Amino acid sequence: MQSKNKITPSLTSLVAVSNYKNSEVVRYYGNMNINVAAKSNSRSVGRLSQKDEDKVRLCICNLFIGTSMYFDNVLTQEKADVIATEILAKYEYRQLRLEDLVAICIEIKESDSYKLTPARILRHISDYVKRKEKIVISNAINNSQNHKSDLGESDIDKRLHNSIRHLDRTNQEVVKGRVNIKKFYK
Repeated sequence: MQSKNKITPSLTSLVAVSNYKNSEVVRYYGNMNINVAAKSNSRSVGRLSQKDEDKVRLCICNLFIGTSMYFDNVLTQEKADVIATEILAKYEYRQLRLEDLVAICIEIKESDSYKLTPARILRHISDYVKRKEKIVISNAINNSQNHKSDLGESDIDKRLHNSIRHLDRTNQEVVKGRVNIKKFYK
C-alpha cells in the first residue's frame, strides 16, 4: 500500500536531469497554471542564477526543448539557449520562477499554434508576465480587503471616520495651529 504523503521533488532537480523528457515534470507539476505559480514561494530565476547560472540556463533550455517535442519541429539547443539568454537578460523576465516557466510551457502546449519558434515563445512569455502582474495585483487587493473585513471594519465610511484625519480633535488641533501661525507672522 502506498503512502498518501508523497514527497514532491524540487522543480530544479527534476528539470536539470530531465534530458528533454518532461515526463517527471508533468507527473509532479502537470496541474501548474498561472494562479498556482503566482502563489509559489520558490526563488525567482534571477535569484537562482546568482548561485548557478549554468544550471538555471540548462533548466530553461530543457523545459522549452521538452515542450517543443509536442510540435512539428523540435527546438535546437541554440534556439533554446537564445530563449534562456533573453529570460536571464530582461529584468521583467528574471522575476519569473521555474513554476511560471512550467505554466508557460503548459499554456504553449495547449495553444492552437502548430509551429513553435523562439519569437512566439518570447511573445507568450511577455503576455504571461502582463497577465501575472494583473493577477498578483488583484490577489493583493483581495487579501487587503479580506484583512480589513477580518478586523471588522469593512464599511469604508466607518474606516474613514475612525481615521486620524477625520477626528474632531485632530481638526481642532489643525485650526489651532493655523491660528498660531497667522499670529506669528502678523
